Amino acid sequence: MPQPDKRSDALDDLDYYVGENVRLDSDVVIASGTVLEAAPGSRLVIESGVCIGVEVVVQAYGGELTLEAGVNVGQGVLLLGAGRVGKRACIGAESTLINPQVDVDQVIPARSLLGDIRCVSDANNASAPPPDQREQDFQRNGKVPHPTDTSSSSNAELDGSDTADVDTTGQASSLTSVKPVYGREQVLQLVQTLFPHRSAAMSDSESS
Repeated sequence: MPQPDKRSDALDDLDYYVGENVRLDSDVVIASGTVLEAAPGSRLVIESGVCIGVEVVVQAYGGELTLEAGVNVGQGVLLLGAGRVGKRACIGAESTLINPQVDVDQVIPARSLLGDIRCVSDANNASAPPPDQREQDFQRNGKVPHPTDTSSSSNAELDGSDTADVDTTGQASSLTSVKPVYGREQVLQLVQTLFPHRSAAMSDSESS
């Protein structure tokens, strides 16, 4: 029995997105706000009985990503890369798995982060524009250079050097101490782009 078309032309009715190079069995259950896609040269395979929760993003790249029969994927999960999620495995809500290798019947607790996050951050850094000289100096020394007046620069440096060092060092420490889980903001932006009518509801859920 042929499957109904679940791609972008039916997005408004189905409220989820299935891209190219994605193979779905006929009894896969997909909740609203879900994005299933594969990068060029990669493939996503979702087998029989898989249940995918609300606002899940699954993106295959660098090979084949397979969700085997009976897998249960919780709300807000992010699956990236190539790998395998074994039969009847359960992935807890808001988890991030990169190049997953999940055993049969394995249970992943909610809000877990599994995999080498550097493979994703390196890809992002490669495409990002280089920081300007002021940002580079701040990252190396914790000091932000300021324009100086030749007539008064010496006294200003003598009087305020210690305070400036303490303040900027404190800023650097506070910046490096915050290590958010990668992918949450990107997922929300992607889902809001694909489902603009859901933006208000997602904002309300985030604030609560």
